[in-house]
Amino acid sequence: MSTTELQPQNNSGLRSILSKYNFKLSSASDDYLERRKRQMVLFLTSSAITIFASRFAYKATITRQFVPTLFQGNHHPPTSYNFTTDAAVAVGTGTLLCGSVSSMIIFGTAWIMDVSSFKEFGWRMKLVMGGHDNEVKLSQIPLDEESAYIQDGLNDLLEGKYDDLPNDEQQTKSE
Repeated sequence: MSTTELQPQNNSGLRSILSKYNFKLSSASDDYLERRKRQMVLFLTSSAITIFASRFAYKATITRQFVPTLFQGNHHPPTSYNFTTDAAVAVGTGTLLCGSVSSMIIFGTAWIMDVSSFKEFGWRMKLVMGGHDNEVKLSQIPLDEESAYIQDGLNDLLEGKYDDLPNDEQQTKSE
């Protein structure tokens, strides 16, 4: 693989179309355009899979339907009917539909929110829900004495200073 294949593609054609219709995206970097294009492709691919899965589920449902002839009762399925196969097809079709619709929702949300990873999603949700402001307010509140003692003790444990005991505890152990 050459180094030219790893670099982002030239987006001059896309950039000219975007600037022609006065999109703000026309002044974005090539990396950002590639990222947005990848998000769009993931969403459209999952949408296409959802359409094909729903069409498959429709066909599978229609083929399994029991249609009696003129003098047959519709309350008795034929003796050649296999309930196990019918259940397996229903479970497989339902799983396929659930997975494809879920992927479409996830990729659509990621495309709308301009998110490409779980970490970015966490940051974006923190901003949307006001978590960052609350975190700043919480960090400005002073700790009481007991909480500060517990926090210092936990920090000492994490730093490997668990052999150092405070003086009053050493005196009680020596007595």
